[in-house]
Amino acid sequence: MFGVLPEPRPDALMLVSQRFRADSRPDKLDLGVGVYRDAEGRASILDVVKHAETLIVQDQPSKAYLPADGDADFVALMQEMVLGAENNALKDKRVAAAQCPGGTGSLHQALALLKRAGKDPAIWVGTPTWPNHIPMINHQNFAIETYDYFDIPTQSLKFDQMMSALARAEAGDVVLLHGVCHNPTGADLDHDQWQQVVEVVRERALIPLFDFAYQGFGNGSDADAVGVRLMSEQVPELLIAASCSKSFGLYRERTGILLVQCDSRQAAEAATGSLQTLARLNYSNPPDHGGAIVRTILSDPDLKSRWSEELQQMRERVQSIRQALVREGQVQSCDLDFTGQQAGLFTTFALTEEQVTEFAESHAIHMPATGRINMSGLSITDVPRFVTALRSV
Repeated sequence: MFGVLPEPRPDALMLVSQRFRADSRPDKLDLGVGVYRDAEGRASILDVVKHAETLIVQDQPSKAYLPADGDADFVALMQEMVLGAENNALKDKRVAAAQCPGGTGSLHQALALLKRAGKDPAIWVGTPTWPNHIPMINHQNFAIETYDYFDIPTQSLKFDQMMSALARAEAGDVVLLHGVCHNPTGADLDHDQWQQVVEVVRERALIPLFDFAYQGFGNGSDADAVGVRLMSEQVPELLIAASCSKSFGLYRERTGILLVQCDSRQAAEAATGSLQTLARLNYSNPPDHGGAIVRTILSDPDLKSRWSEELQQMRERVQSIRQALVREGQVQSCDLDFTGQQAGLFTTFALTEEQVTEFAESHAIHMPATGRINMSGLSITDVPRFVTALRSV
């Protein structure tokens, strides 16, 4: 039965972790897996999350299944956080939503819903993008078109090329967009560029699909939602796969939500039914614990304020690493100004696989073969050594 299964391709991040664990040097650095780490290199749990968990332990009345589309309070609070309290589509009840197992689960359900709709659109994907996007789209047998988004050697957005490509998309095609803190480049669109994307999406009658995994990690929760909210207010239909992994530090709890904005209340009701059916066919019911944590925090003004403060501390630490790279680049005559202009955990350097290997073998600095690094894997004291290694290779 199973002897004919294809040989699996090794996971790039798993290989980085394996090499890192096998490295016996005490000063080794792991810049691979996209998990926020504090100044001591720990993927620690937020204090406010710990507090919320104690409240849940004390007050939780049951371990019965959630509904197929999740905790209604979690869903309502997340809708407001993503789209804003004054969003017209929410007021008009044109948004279907379902709690899902993490951001990846939300993307999976978005693609499954598109397949269920029966239109068979092409999906336009920017290059480069998160490595799991293409396999997930292929898994649902959608046609893939690409648009140039970012040039790694020059560290510059290819916005004109992006707009030219989307102007060729056909009505009903889906355009995959990173909401904020672009993975793997850290390069985001500004307000004016988002508005231009909104206009081409509206003119070409395209369907936006947002991967929105880092709200709050760029410039704050509301500022990071500018693209999503502009699109929501000006385009009738869109999908948003949002994750709580980064902004709440709930990686292993698999906490996410899929929002589906429709052009009518009736369509939203139909989409809600389809999301419930797709959940039953896939995982039956979403996991509860992470959603309960988020619900507990967002529903309590004091806890929400504490969470905002901790999220700001994480955001500012990443920004401080970026500014330290800029300064150290100036000291060592290595132009790294672009790192200070990017946002979120990731930057991708123009490195070959051989150079990445040399980083690991000669400098005990481990990263994926693409040259993408997790900024929070560095401390301020690591920055000079990293820049020296970068110049060396």
